[in-house]
Amino acid sequence: MPPYTKWGRTRSGCYFCFYQQKIEWVKLKETHPDLYEKAKEYEVPFEKTGNFFTWSQGESLAELEQPERMAQIKRDHALRVERQAQRKDNSTLIAVFSDHDTAEAPDEDDDQGCLVCSL
Repeated sequence: MPPYTKWGRTRSGCYFCFYQQKIEWVKLKETHPDLYEKAKEYEVPFEKTGNFFTWSQGESLAELEQPERMAQIKRDHALRVERQAQRKDNSTLIAVFSDHDTAEAPDEDDDQGCLVCSL
C-alpha cells in the first residue's frame, strides 16, 4: 500500500486532488500542514470576474480548517464509517488491504501526483 494511505488518503497521493473527501483535507492539514497551505494558496479570486476557486465544493480551505469545522467533519466521517460497517456491502480494495501491516513497506516518493495530474 502506498504510504499516503497510512494517514487517510483513499484516492491518490496528490495533495491538491479536488476529488478528496473533506476528511482527507482534514487529515492533510493535520499530517502535512505545509502541503495544505500550498493548496490553500490556489484559492484566490480570479481578477477579471471575482469568481472564487475552492478545492472543496461549498467552502474554502480557510473555512474548512477552523477547529469547530474540522471537529464536525471528523464526527460526520465517524458516523459514515460506522453506518458503512453495519451495511457490510462489498469491500473496497483499500478496506481489504488496510488490515495488512504496511509498516515494513519501503518509503515511496509520496509527493508525486497521480497519473491524471502528470499528463
